[in-house]
Amino acid sequence: MASTPPNRVLCVCTKCRQSSHQDQDGKLLPGVLVHPGTRRAHLKLDADMKLSMGVAGSGSTPHEAVPRPDHHGDVHLQLLPNEQQRATHTITAAAQATEDTDVFMEDINLKEESSDTDTVMADDGDEQASAIMTLALVLASWLHLCCGLSREASSRVLKVVHAIITLTFQLARLFHITSRADSDTSSMDIDMKHDVRTAMSNLSIEPILHRSVCCPKCFAQYSIQDCPDICPRRETRRSKPCGEVLWTIRHGSNGGPIRCPRRLYSTQSFESWLTWFLSRPGIEDIIDESYAHVPSGDTMHSIRDSPAWKSFGSFTSTRGNLVFSYYIDWFNPLTNKIAGKKVSAGAIMLFCMNLPEHLQWLPENTFFAGITPPPNEPTVTTITNIADPVIDQLAEFYTGKKIPTYRYPMGFFTRVGVMPFIADLIAIRKAGAGGFASHSAELFCSFCTCLRSQLECLDPTQWRPRTGLEVRTAAWRWHDAQTKTAKKEIFAETGVRWSSLHKLSYRDPVRHTVLGVMHNWMEGVLQHHARRKWGIGIEPGSSKDEDDSMLASASDINQEASDADAMDIDIIEHNDIPSSQRRRTPAVNFQMDSSGEESGDDDFLQADDESESDDSDDEDTKNDTGPGPTCIFSTLELGRIRACISDTVIPTWVDRPPVNLGDKSHGKLKADNWFILFSVMLPMVLVELWWSTNNHRDAQLLENFYDLVTCTNIIGSFSTSNDKADTYHAHYIRYRSSLRQLFPRSNSVPNHHYAMHNAELLKFWGPLMKISEFPYERSNGRLQKIKTNGHICEYVALDNYVR
Repeated sequence: MASTPPNRVLCVCTKCRQSSHQDQDGKLLPGVLVHPGTRRAHLKLDADMKLSMGVAGSGSTPHEAVPRPDHHGDVHLQLLPNEQQRATHTITAAAQATEDTDVFMEDINLKEESSDTDTVMADDGDEQASAIMTLALVLASWLHLCCGLSREASSRVLKVVHAIITLTFQLARLFHITSRADSDTSSMDIDMKHDVRTAMSNLSIEPILHRSVCCPKCFAQYSIQDCPDICPRRETRRSKPCGEVLWTIRHGSNGGPIRCPRRLYSTQSFESWLTWFLSRPGIEDIIDESYAHVPSGDTMHSIRDSPAWKSFGSFTSTRGNLVFSYYIDWFNPLTNKIAGKKVSAGAIMLFCMNLPEHLQWLPENTFFAGITPPPNEPTVTTITNIADPVIDQLAEFYTGKKIPTYRYPMGFFTRVGVMPFIADLIAIRKAGAGGFASHSAELFCSFCTCLRSQLECLDPTQWRPRTGLEVRTAAWRWHDAQTKTAKKEIFAETGVRWSSLHKLSYRDPVRHTVLGVMHNWMEGVLQHHARRKWGIGIEPGSSKDEDDSMLASASDINQEASDADAMDIDIIEHNDIPSSQRRRTPAVNFQMDSSGEESGDDDFLQADDESESDDSDDEDTKNDTGPGPTCIFSTLELGRIRACISDTVIPTWVDRPPVNLGDKSHGKLKADNWFILFSVMLPMVLVELWWSTNNHRDAQLLENFYDLVTCTNIIGSFSTSNDKADTYHAHYIRYRSSLRQLFPRSNSVPNHHYAMHNAELLKFWGPLMKISEFPYERSNGRLQKIKTNGHICEYVALDNYVR
């Protein structure tokens, strides 16, 4: 008795039916047992022959047979540069996948001469029905996640698609019955669920998120199953307990009272994400290129050409080792309707630095670790409670784990290290590798021991560079101190406190910290020069930087304040935790804190040098204590600048600065607006304005502007070298020196001192634009656009983004 070989099906095409094979009973039957792909190719040849002879039955154009795609998808789809191209590629891939269905229909219309063929075709029909159902689920999930279609509308789409597929099969069945009454096509029925949540679950795109109860005041976390009623955390052993209420009562849709947490904190599982990340076909080939990378000469084009990449030793060249960046920044989930934040959430993201720069920032290549619970930002001390769950996951992977990959489904030994911490000044101060002091502290700089009294000093030899060893030692001293007084003394002495990143002992807390050029240079130095030195957009007699932007109307302010007050209600929505983890208790008599402010407890208030008062976006103005500036441009000169902005031809992908520059109606300029303004627009008009006069001050202004633009071009370049870094340093010293002469009553600000360190950062990291905050800020923008059904909830945003 002959048995059917595995992965073989019966082909009875024009050629194969001339041969014969033995079935399991030993009978000779027409046809040949071949691979399914071979049979589809043979059937296509038959269909093509029929068309060429003018006897094609259905009159439809036959499609080329394609191999069935694997479950991981095409890596090229994952790596396309934008959503539009990825969507187009998805539709194309879907069309190719449905070609198997067309071949199947051609298969049905052929006249087989054996009953065994019916069994084979029925099995093939099951496969095709499964493929069609998968494509329908992909469509609904794509509409919901990428196009912003609501969950209800996406479910309706599934119902309509199911009806269309059902009617199509009924017509095909009717046609088949009329031509062959003894055929059974019942196996072609599709059992499709009509809920988009079920669709996403079946596609295995649901992320693994860890959720815990989070104290609204100190951000300490507790298990949902074993959470106390009152937060018992103490800042030090001798401090009072936090004492914040962790639970509240909410009336659910069923009408009964539900006991639920006031705050929940969600983080994504790094191991599950890394497994998915490395299971994509082709991704390991791209990562392997970083291990064999050889720097080309003295010019650095990326971080892989820099001394920073070599500072990890053999780690960066060992196969299986991955290097990630760590980024945290706060954003307004209500969008930036007014300059002063009423609601704030912090996004924690990591990019894989082994990928080329144009692939690192794609959402599918980004590990979105978590979002800090709104509406309030954690303080400089409570931020560790937020960062610890993320850092603890990363610390486990430095020693290595066996992770399944596309090449090695049984697992490959993988290690992960965090190299650059990228942030603005506020994030460096709060969550930075050193837990450094604020602008108002005497030891304010993260890179050296420059004092505030030395802010105007332009001689780097007057400051002693910080070292990673001394910073880590001071941080551990602060961590181990038993009293708040002792912690305060250590902080005053060193300007360093504890940070969760100190758990990653392989990092250098000083050298592996990157001051983002977007915040420091473009929104810092350039904006300060335009507004505080030149006086563009400053009202006469004004000395406050609130003139920097268009102030919102009273209705906007009141609306945002009410949105902030509603935050507490949104984040305790009982649907935010699984029903199995809810506790139902009789109603209790206490008021829910909906003020949107931190609870007041003296034990958790910061000392003066650690206060939160300097955490605004406009630090430079607070430190510039000189008199308010007046605009140095006349109305005619400002009109020529605006005409230049309006008339200059620039690429369509470049965001043009506002043509009414200096008018409050255009609002605050973005970082790229300042960059384009100083690197493209202003050089074309200011040279003409200031060069044509015989005024000595105009010549000085032009020389000062020249130094600033030279520094801007070097900072904004996508390649650099040690020579260019030295050029930057020389021109920046000249720029600051001439500022003193031109604007003697306008003081320097911390951003000016931080920019003194850009030369050494260029030499260590390579082009700073390649590791700037721009791609991370774009991710914040995507978060703000996620529809949360009216609820300002970090869990909804995180869950939708990581899908």
